[in-house]
Amino acid sequence: MKPGLVSLLFAAFILAGCSSTSSTTKKEKAAADFANTAALIESGNYMFTVRTASPSSGRTIQITSPYSLKATGGSYEAYLPYFGRAYSGAYGDGGGIEFNGKPEDLKISRNDDKLSISVAFTIKSEKDSYTVHLKLGSSGMGNLVISSPKRQAISYYGQSSALRD
Repeated sequence: MKPGLVSLLFAAFILAGCSSTSSTTKKEKAAADFANTAALIESGNYMFTVRTASPSSGRTIQITSPYSLKATGGSYEAYLPYFGRAYSGAYGDGGGIEFNGKPEDLKISRNDDKLSISVAFTIKSEKDSYTVHLKLGSSGMGNLVISSPKRQAISYYGQSSALRD
């Protein structure tokens, strides 16, 4: 064989070994990130800060103000903007989504194979009741879907984090 071909095969072998190491490192990092995210959510003390809102019928809207869903010791509080259609309600009820209290039917499910964790519950406010589904990936980024009998469902994309003092 020619020396150039041997060198080329050797370089390909080395690069293939490097790429598998890189891929293993990425998987290990994703698994470690997921362990941190899952521990945060399972602790029941976290905040999900929204970055975009996607109404059921409409375009995605960038969120620049600080809106969030907070979980503290078994209680959930939300202050979120709402863009969409209201089916019923009194005049002036068209504000954002706001609730604060203990949820009903709280379920936290973890999928270690897909590196995702989900939180689902129902909660009532003074004016409405909401069904809430939060699904997060290993990095803590995720999707929050809130539906109500009085309004179209809306989806938010954002980041989970530890509560700030």
